[in-house]
Amino acid sequence: MEAAVPYPLEALGDVLGGAAAAIVEAVQVPAALAAQSVLAAAAMAAQPHGNAVRDGQPIPLSLFVLTVAESGDRKSAADRLALRAHHDRQSALLELYSAEQKEYRDQRDAYQCARVAILEKAKANPASAAAGLDNLQEPEPPPLPFILIEEPTLEGLQKSLLRGYPSQGLFSDEGGQFFGGHANKPENMLKSVAGLSKLWDGAPITRTRAAEGESASRSGCRLSAHLMIQPVVANKVLGDPILRGQGFLARFLVAWPQSLAGTRFYQHANPNQDPRLLRYWGRMTDLLLREPPKNDRGELEPAELTIDADAKIVWIEAHDAIEAKLGRNGNLQDIKPTAAKGGENILRIAGVLAIAERAKSLTRSIIERASMLVSWYLGEALRLAYPAGTDPLLQQAQKVIDWLIENHWQAFDARTLQRLGPAAARVSAQHRNALLTLLVEHDYLLAEGRNRYRVNPVATTATDATSHVNRDTGSCDTLATASDKPADFGTMSQPVADLSQHCPLANTAAVAVVANVAALKNQNLEQH
Repeated sequence: MEAAVPYPLEALGDVLGGAAAAIVEAVQVPAALAAQSVLAAAAMAAQPHGNAVRDGQPIPLSLFVLTVAESGDRKSAADRLALRAHHDRQSALLELYSAEQKEYRDQRDAYQCARVAILEKAKANPASAAAGLDNLQEPEPPPLPFILIEEPTLEGLQKSLLRGYPSQGLFSDEGGQFFGGHANKPENMLKSVAGLSKLWDGAPITRTRAAEGESASRSGCRLSAHLMIQPVVANKVLGDPILRGQGFLARFLVAWPQSLAGTRFYQHANPNQDPRLLRYWGRMTDLLLREPPKNDRGELEPAELTIDADAKIVWIEAHDAIEAKLGRNGNLQDIKPTAAKGGENILRIAGVLAIAERAKSLTRSIIERASMLVSWYLGEALRLAYPAGTDPLLQQAQKVIDWLIENHWQAFDARTLQRLGPAAARVSAQHRNALLTLLVEHDYLLAEGRNRYRVNPVATTATDATSHVNRDTGSCDTLATASDKPADFGTMSQPVADLSQHCPLANTAAVAVVANVAALKNQNLEQH
């Protein structure tokens, strides 16, 4: 898999981008991971307060976000900072609900006693009983106190939105629990996916049940989601035919950043005193406490965020550019369902940015930044288009050669590798031999007799040549490409290293090195 392009944090603006940058520094996580957490949290806080409006059509600001990260990549720590104001609001609602529930029970008991007394008194006079009951006002139960949900069933989520707060967030730093839970068992998968897709669309919730009092309907509900999953779950989820075929995954903004494990050395950073996070938390708290607009039926009716004339021109250009690449031989054809929602996602993200920044409309600057973000997400979707097709054996072989080079194992035997080498080589002798055979076939290793191997010097050269560590901008390397350009991302993936070997060599010294490697390989072949 090719390396990810750096996330454009500046496009998130001062409030959201500043918070994401602060989380990157404090927690030491990839910029994309921090941005995903902040953008999803902001969408959940902003969604009840506005709709993006284009040509008279209201578009919800709800966002579905999916982040892939390994265990130990500090997903939870980043999410806790992004959702601090949300958790504080959730705790306050739970405490309030406890007091309101006690008051409701007292009023309900008093109502039931009065009702019984009226019925007993007017047994022989139904009209009198009806008149007495009309004067009684039945108390309403307090709304369910949940705005954050981790692992719901579709029915449970619908019930919470119908009987609780109409704007909620589905956030889980262990998204495998959601995809592997009750809601996504094979018999429930299709129903769950369809129901969540409708909530992303902003469609009304309608439940029809046989039990008395269980049927209900409510319009204007909003749901944003951020699910964090590990790579082993991602390979299954991103390749699931039901999730792909129903357009469910196409609604997600997906990011799979490279792990920073091994580079996160201790730094002094106190996020509680970072002005960027303090400003962000204050803004989120303001949005979560503010009463959203509602109609006379008590349903959400978010304010309209109109798009400026100049901004609309920019949006049309971005929309049409995406559409042109969806046609035959277009470079977005492989992710057509995702790319087809790119234009709408630009408006959704723009609306979130506008509300977070207290803008009254979608301006040209906001649309340009939202377009930049969607462009990044489409590039990421292309990069991850078919992750389920990656051969796990190839991935493990890559880990073995990386380990050999990093630990300076120039020559070794198979048994020693299985005893002292990386975990991928210690599974079994058969598995070890399969990995070694792959590395020999791809010329990373040279076979030297029975169960003896040597690391190909070209493999070591390629790894060094394509690394940006301790290299000056513009410096040349005679064993790599003619000249190295400035690098703004991590070490290149091995396919890039392979390509560097096909570039013209800079001088005859490099030719001599390659000739020596070829002679060594021919000598090994003659011995066998």
